[in-house]
Amino acid sequence: MQLIPEYRADVKRVERFNFVARMTHWGHTVTFILCLLTGLVLFLNSGANWLATIFGGYNGAGLVHRIAAVTLTIFLAIFVVFDFKGIIDWIKDLLRFGKNDIIFVMKFPLEFLGFPVKMPPQTRFNGGEKGNSMLTPTCVILLVLSGYIMWFPSIFPAGLVRVSYPIHDIAMVLATFMVCMHGYLGSFHPGSGESFWGMWKGTVRDDWAQHHHPIWYEETYGDKAEGDAE
Repeated sequence: MQLIPEYRADVKRVERFNFVARMTHWGHTVTFILCLLTGLVLFLNSGANWLATIFGGYNGAGLVHRIAAVTLTIFLAIFVVFDFKGIIDWIKDLLRFGKNDIIFVMKFPLEFLGFPVKMPPQTRFNGGEKGNSMLTPTCVILLVLSGYIMWFPSIFPAGLVRVSYPIHDIAMVLATFMVCMHGYLGSFHPGSGESFWGMWKGTVRDDWAQHHHPIWYEETYGDKAEGDAE
């Protein structure tokens, strides 16, 4: 069974994500996984001896955790600085959350379970992706802020330091759940695997884009885009 569909270079393809978006996405993926694994070592303490050995012990896990956290922050900065227009376009698409997105979210559990469902037309990001795009970055920002406060407690008020610990833990649990769902739905879920190539190589099949994101396709590559260009 092939989980991710084969990359088809012999068919018409359209760009979905630029290089900066893809580079920072995978950078965030790697650093998040490192933060998660090392964070488990620090959180579980002696209950994660087997995992601690991978990072050279608990001190090593702590060091890797901090390096990964700083690197994740750097990738965030790179995304903001070098793809600011992409961020603006992303926010604009999130603000278009409406009736079609609500219907999509309501119908998606049936589609996820394999039932044939007719989905309403979607923009660049469907209703589920919009939800993920709001929750996951929020959790990551909370993780970064609370993490730095915990790292340098002497320069912050004691009350803020105390509340940072539960915020950090809750944000990590929520972010981990969302990242796992995002990874499965974006790569392995039947019918969605083409989106993996969009984030890996930058392009998706033209017919896939028209089927899954017809509003975005029409506005970007269809007659409406040609009319706007004129």
